[in-house]
Amino acid sequence: MADAGIPLHVLQDILGCASVETAHGYLRPDDRHLASAAEQANALLACSAKGSAKPARTNPPRSL
Repeated sequence: MADAGIPLHVLQDILGCASVETAHGYLRPDDRHLASAAEQANALLACSAKGSAKPARTNPPRSL
């Protein structure tokens, strides 16, 4: 649900957690996005090493 953009405070209510911190503890990274994140990091590092402009940043969604 977090990947779909549902705010953490809403997930807190859905899960019945007493605090946002408790709900946050249930979030796990989405493994499908790890390869994409690594590619973006490599592109950023390559651009930085060459002195080029930075590529556009995208934020991969988190999963619950």
